[in-house]
Amino acid sequence: MIIAKPCTTMKGIVISGYSWEKPIKVDLTKTAQCLRERGHSVKKLLPGMMLILEMEGYEVSVYPSGKIIVKLLDDAELGRKIAETIYECAGILEVVA
Repeated sequence: MIIAKPCTTMKGIVISGYSWEKPIKVDLTKTAQCLRERGHSVKKLLPGMMLILEMEGYEVSVYPSGKIIVKLLDDAELGRKIAETIYECAGILEVVA
């Protein structure tokens, strides 16, 4: 299950992926490589902590827990689309979809 909602502390969308069957764990290094190969700009990678990239013109932060923050975005549906791309690269889309 993917839930996208407005961030309460800043302008943006917070997306979380959930599964009843498996724990969600994102390998940020592998995910960053896949996103680079798809043409997205990786700004910073702190393995095991955070991945910052640019997608669809927005700055996106990805955490090992699967939490994603898309700064300045107010369209939850676009946030969900961005998250699906990230989760696909992380190899967990089928787990959270």
